[in-house]
Order: sequence, then C-alpha cells, then structure tokens
Amino acid sequence: MRKNKKIILLLSTLISFQLFAPTNTSKAKSILINYDLAEGVNVREKQSFADDSKILGGIDYPDFYEIKEENGNWLKINFEGKDGYVAKIWFHILDDMKAIKNGKIYEKADEKSKEISNFKKKEKIDLIDFDSNKNFVKVKKGDKIGFAKIDNFDLSKKDEKDLNKVKDKYKKIYDSVKRYMDYLDRNNLSLYPIEEKDKAKENEIVRNYVVDEPEEKTEEVEYIYYTVSGDDIGSQAYNFATKFIGNPYVWGGISLTNGVDCSGFTQQVYKEFGISLPHFAQSQADYGKTIKLGEEKAGDLVFYGTSLSNITHVAIADGQGGIVHAANPRSGIITSGIGNPTIIKRLIED
Repeated sequence: MRKNKKIILLLSTLISFQLFAPTNTSKAKSILINYDLAEGVNVREKQSFADDSKILGGIDYPDFYEIKEENGNWLKINFEGKDGYVAKIWFHILDDMKAIKNGKIYEKADEKSKEISNFKKKEKIDLIDFDSNKNFVKVKKGDKIGFAKIDNFDLSKKDEKDLNKVKDKYKKIYDSVKRYMDYLDRNNLSLYPIEEKDKAKENEIVRNYVVDEPEEKTEEVEYIYYTVSGDDIGSQAYNFATKFIGNPYVWGGISLTNGVDCSGFTQQVYKEFGISLPHFAQSQADYGKTIKLGEEKAGDLVFYGTSLSNITHVAIADGQGGIVHAANPRSGIITSGIGNPTIIKRLIED
C-alpha cells in the first residue's frame, strides 16, 4: 500500500552569480584553485560554458598552473600538454616578482642545496609562498619549483606594511588549502570509492563518531510542507542516484549522464521525485530537518564543509553508513563512507 510522505522544505533564496569582467590581456602568472569557492574546476577546450566547448578534464588538486594568456573572465593554461581554458573567478592568481639581480633557484631554502634553475636581472619570477627561513621565498620558474633568496627581488624593497599585506594574502591562501585537505582526510573523501568489503555487512553498522554540538543557535523557522505519494521516497531517491555511479563530474553540470557537480547531482536526483532544490550546496543545507549523525536514513542529504556557514559539498546518504555523491572531476559519481559531515538534513518526513 502506498503511503503519503511529507516533504519538508525551508524557503530559501538561491544565490546566483555571473562572471563579468572587461576583456584584456596581461602577462602570465601562476594560479592555484580557490577551495573557498570550488572543489573542482573544469578545464575546457574553448572560452565558453556551452556544450560545444569540450571538457578536457578537471583541476581539483592544489597544483600550480602558469597562465599563458588572460582574456576577460578566462585564463588559458597548459593542461596535460594541451591548451585549455578555465574561468578566472575560481582561482587565486599568485604574485610575481622582478629580479633586481641575477640569482639562483635552489632545491631547498639553503644555498648549499642543489641548484635547479637560475634567473637574470629584470626577469619576472612567480612567488609561490613564503618560507620559514625569512631569507628565502618559494618560487616557480617554468616547471621548476624551488627556493630563492628574497633579496634578489623587488619584493625585498617593499616597506614592512606592504610586505605584510602580501604575506597575509599567502597565509590566507594556504590556510584555505590546509582546511580543505584536512576536511578531505577527515571524511575519507579524497579521491577514490570505498571497496564493497569495507561497507557494512548484514545491516550491522559499527560507528565511532565524536559529534560536537554546533555552537550556532538557530532561530525557529517556519517550514512549508509538500505531499508526495510513494513508498519510502528516500530509499527510492538513493537507489535512483546509484544508477549514475561512474558518470562524470562536471562543475556547474546538471546532467546525470553527461556530468554534474555535487549539488547538481542532488538537485537532479530529487527533481525526479518532484522536489525542487537550488543548485548550490550552501543553499541546499537550508532545506529540511536536521538529523543526528548515526540516525540518517537513505535519501537524507549529507553536507560537508569547514562550518555551517561554509558548506562546500553535498551527498545522499544510504542509511548504512555510506553516501553516493559527485565527488570531484577525477572520480566522478562514486560511493564513499559518510565520514564526519557538518550537518545532515532530511527532506522527507513520515
């Protein structure tokens, strides 16, 4: 016998944005993915999000890419030996420095270490990071990354206030990278699907969780209830989602077959069951009823991030200690262990 289920949806405003920037060309620098904005970024064949702009692959690791050309909203880079284009908004653009004298690039922050490259006076070199040895900075020249003495560059001539601004910028960048990498490690979300043998057997789940009560106090909210018919809609949603395992991750995508990102995946799965969700993980976290870790059921939405105000990933629970999700450009749609999510939400209530 079919039962009626209630869908709990909290009114929310979908955040949307567009990329606006004047067209111009500038000298090449290096870029690094901004994990505060995206988990993965598509590299395209053309400067367009259109279907005829083939996706060459994705960037999801904090690797450095040299900008070959900058044109408005788009950056041309070398990606796996090919020219590719990425949207500028998703990246940190690192600074470059002008050499004020000839110098060497070393393997380590030590003049006695191996010399791996060199540079000439007036040559521009990319600043990658500041080293704990205050006499050296981490630099990139071509495909070589190493260390050079800071007094070789015009950076050393900046006054203390301006130099500290540059240092603060780099600290924020690498703090963001560290937070994201720690979050992946904590939740076993790094790259690969879990083996079937690691999943719970015969419905017996063993969990070792440490759950902190969130410090944020939430105001009482008014929910809107929708009614849909069907037996165990959550399980149906999860089972439907697993049909697309192995399909590609495409940032901004909404095609379950040709490619979706994490929030596009959950959006399109629940669309199949008459439930409308925004295409943004942070906004999806405003929907539904909060569920404690360990009490999740199949179909619940599982959110990850550094805090409730910085949700960066969403998945669908299986009710057995696992999730299905559009993980990243390298892995596509996979199953994983649930890990330690930031919050879990239930859209469907008995």
